[in-house]
Amino acid sequence: MSLPQVSSLDTARSISQSLDDNIAGNGTASGGMQLRNEFLQMMVAQLQNQDPTNPLDGSQYVTQLAQFSMVEGVEQLKVLQQKSIAMMDTQQVLQSTDLIGRDVMVPTASLKQGAEKAIRGQIELGGAADQVELKVFDQHGTLVATRNWGESKAGGIDYDLPVLPAGEYSFEVKASLAGSKVQSKHYVSSTVDRVTLPGTGDIMLEVAGVGEVPLFSAIQFGKSA
Repeated sequence: MSLPQVSSLDTARSISQSLDDNIAGNGTASGGMQLRNEFLQMMVAQLQNQDPTNPLDGSQYVTQLAQFSMVEGVEQLKVLQQKSIAMMDTQQVLQSTDLIGRDVMVPTASLKQGAEKAIRGQIELGGAADQVELKVFDQHGTLVATRNWGESKAGGIDYDLPVLPAGEYSFEVKASLAGSKVQSKHYVSSTVDRVTLPGTGDIMLEVAGVGEVPLFSAIQFGKSA
């Protein structure tokens, strides 16, 4: 009774699966060495299990070698890509540290001020509006400032509020068009105190009076006030 043959298609599939497992496991040169050993073992198994009355064509080995070279090249590209991504992440973190002490405009519905100062912010409209209103309340719920705009296009509306004493403030934005609500986002400018890189990999900014916010949620960067 003859032993079953191992086809070149099965070899290619096995090599591809081994590649994915190696990259997922460590993505290093040791993964490539393991893959090469597995490929050679499979070729030996093919020779041992071939049907003596119908031996494998030498062209099949050439095809398999070409498949292996292609898969090995893909593995090397994946490893290089992973290293490139790691270097880019490191570069982003290093560049982000330059933001410490600078003002950034970040999304928030509240702001805690440690000293008397003016407030600068922005309202981003998701669509055109014929009425836009901003209300600012202190920690006791007392209305301390208001701003109103008439007809406004979709996009950002910058504003500046007068100097307010130290304390915690909340912001309420109402935007409408012909009585229907228009979606909006509210941003406030404050100073970056710290840059961190949590386990999630996202670069986070510790913004004074706001807390931690993702770097890429900021819409404006400027000099420290």
